Amino acid sequence: MAVRFRKSIREIKFLDPTKGFEENRVKFEFRIDPLTRRRTRIMDLKFRLPAPPDLGELINTSTKGRCPFCGDNLEKMTPKFPPNFIPEGRLQVGEAMVFPNFMPYDQNNAVAVFSKEHFIGLTQFSEELLVNAFLSSQSFFERVYKANPKHKYFSLNWNYMPSSGASLIHPHLHLMADKTPSDYHKLILKRGKRFWKKFKVNYWADLIDEEKKLEERFLGETGSVCWLLNFAPKGMMFDVLGVFVEKTSFLGISRQDLSHFARGLQKIFLYLKKTNLISFNLTIFSGLSEKNYFWTHARLVPRFTIPPVGTSDIGFPGLLHDESLCIVRPEDVCQEMKPCF
Repeated sequence: MAVRFRKSIREIKFLDPTKGFEENRVKFEFRIDPLTRRRTRIMDLKFRLPAPPDLGELINTSTKGRCPFCGDNLEKMTPKFPPNFIPEGRLQVGEAMVFPNFMPYDQNNAVAVFSKEHFIGLTQFSEELLVNAFLSSQSFFERVYKANPKHKYFSLNWNYMPSSGASLIHPHLHLMADKTPSDYHKLILKRGKRFWKKFKVNYWADLIDEEKKLEERFLGETGSVCWLLNFAPKGMMFDVLGVFVEKTSFLGISRQDLSHFARGLQKIFLYLKKTNLISFNLTIFSGLSEKNYFWTHARLVPRFTIPPVGTSDIGFPGLLHDESLCIVRPEDVCQEMKPCF
């Protein structure tokens, strides 16, 4: 076993006013991510969100302005690629459409819209809708790579609903391809390479083997994609990892692989709905086609606001200290989510 799951348990004491100021002891954990060595704090609060808000009002409010992705607006209001890069101006697969980001924050930054439908509920994403969006994204990355092979660091990013940072309810992806990766992408590439050199084994292969043996956080498989809960989550609730087994780059992923991935997402979306979670962030981190030390994988983190005043789920530990705070144990979430698989 090369992967190590390191944690330490701490205990604090205080006089509890809810128990007549008797002494109370509370335990919490520090966990170290097996790859990045970043620390996560875990508090087992048995937290459950109340019934989700009425989305009808939110959706109606969002349609009062002109959504650039709806109906004929997409043709009139979204940019096109230069003809020397993509002659057709935009890329289309089924209902999915890819075009340049009007406000780019990367050298190759595009948007992939799932369909002309303004709102798609979590359990309304069909396999076809998901696969077409991913295929159109892959086509964009292929064009970028063909134009300049140095732009080989790809990531596919999804903010679903406003709690995740989405400025539009209309479902869409952000595609980024550049000659330099993001800080976190760079870190996992570097650590994956170090792990490969030290232990002579791929980190994600070893991780999957160990998680299958432990049966604590392993969810299951949808064809060529393996799903598990992260030992040291990045999110306050949990953090799901979906690994494209033996796929080093997003460019090498087949339509069948993407179908397998879409089916896994549908299972997770079903769980999110059951637990009143209506928002998430998802990123697919691509490896490099010529390097065997990194497997392309996705991380999905639910996002929410805490009632009654709509407190954000991200505070100073994550934003300013780069340490995550998780209020439920991944092992408990696994037992609840596993039946979905």
